[in-house]
Amino acid sequence: MTRLPKWNELWRYPVVVGVAILAIGITLAWWAKIDISPLLATAEIRRGQLWRLATCIFPHIDILHLAFNVYWLLVFGAKVEEVYGHGRTASLIVVLAIGSSALDFALDSGGVGLSGVGYGLFGFLYVVCTHDDRFRGTLDQHTINLFVGWFFFCVVTTVTHIFRVANVAHAAGAVLGALIGYAIVFPKWRLHSVATVTAIILFGVWASTLGRPMVNLSGRAGYEEGKWGYQALLSGENERAARWLHDAAKLQPKEPAFWFDLGIAYQRLGDLSAAMAAYQRAHQLQPDNSEYSEALHGAN
Repeated sequence: MTRLPKWNELWRYPVVVGVAILAIGITLAWWAKIDISPLLATAEIRRGQLWRLATCIFPHIDILHLAFNVYWLLVFGAKVEEVYGHGRTASLIVVLAIGSSALDFALDSGGVGLSGVGYGLFGFLYVVCTHDDRFRGTLDQHTINLFVGWFFFCVVTTVTHIFRVANVAHAAGAVLGALIGYAIVFPKWRLHSVATVTAIILFGVWASTLGRPMVNLSGRAGYEEGKWGYQALLSGENERAARWLHDAAKLQPKEPAFWFDLGIAYQRLGDLSAAMAAYQRAHQLQPDNSEYSEALHGAN
């Protein structure tokens, strides 16, 4: 099995060490209550802030989360960087970060941490270590069992609501890493593998932006937008409120509060027909709410 690089060897792996340092530094800043919100995977992705799909890999929730991910990044990543060099390793990490984060945000609610990259490197090495002599012995059975077992353990903890884990990021990272590995060790499959990776990345970017209302499976999408829209209403930013509340109502069409707040935003902007439609939808969803009824009659 590949070992953790020694301290006096770290200079040989500037890419993975640099990513590890960024993860540690940004995580410590987050824990110190420094605002790192521009790096997180939030609904701002749907407003074109696509860099968040890469930068959200740096913050971590707690010390165990950080230690586990940084450890395996150094173990797996150093071997990849030793064989393939700095540029290719950086490109691999970027692809794994964007692909795993995009699909996790699109299908679930998005998360933080290097887990998707770690599983991507695991999937990559799982393929190449049996076909490239330079990687012989990189993965032993204990490590394979650990990663497979941890994946299913995280699924169970998420399903049972013990604690939520970015399972989509784990799965997406592993699949992307394996496909990239196949592209390298099986030249005759290269075109198909590269095309599949490209399709997954493009789907992830589309699904995390324009397509999120159609593909999100979490049941939680839209509440962040609804909160931001309500806050914008309170501060009098009516155009901003209308944009966020429109997204919230599209993602959670059965949530009457989003429609009601959207109606307020439209009414303040002078779009009475849109306000009427939003109030009517809120009233239909919750006809016994007197506030909704009064707003509907007042807009007539």
